[in-house]
Amino acid sequence: MVEGADTHENFDVIVKEGWIEKRSKYVKEWRQRWLVLTPRFLCSFKKQQDYRSAPTEKINLRMCSTVKSAEDELNRPTSFRVDTSARTYFFAAKDTAEKETWIGAIGRAMVRPTVMRTRSEEDLMDGL
Repeated sequence: MVEGADTHENFDVIVKEGWIEKRSKYVKEWRQRWLVLTPRFLCSFKKQQDYRSAPTEKINLRMCSTVKSAEDELNRPTSFRVDTSARTYFFAAKDTAEKETWIGAIGRAMVRPTVMRTRSEEDLMDGL
């Protein structure tokens, strides 16, 4: 599933990647996935660094509203969630430190386009 209109990604710039568990949408089973964060997308793959194959999930970061711990909700200390208007995605890292690293990296990637756009707008207003 691809969420958001702009779906092309070339994986030239990878912010973070690694093995993680992702909860399936309908059966709610946890599946091992290679998670890749780029400046625009969060993608999961069945195999490590298999960027030529179609991702099992491709989430446009501009469509994300929040990323936060899901420990209380799932009773799983290493779990976190990524929310969009269409769906909530659940992930579980290997440990809590890795969970916090993923939450931080995804959160920064979510806000980065807004920060960059704001600076560009300021530059235009300053006549630069």
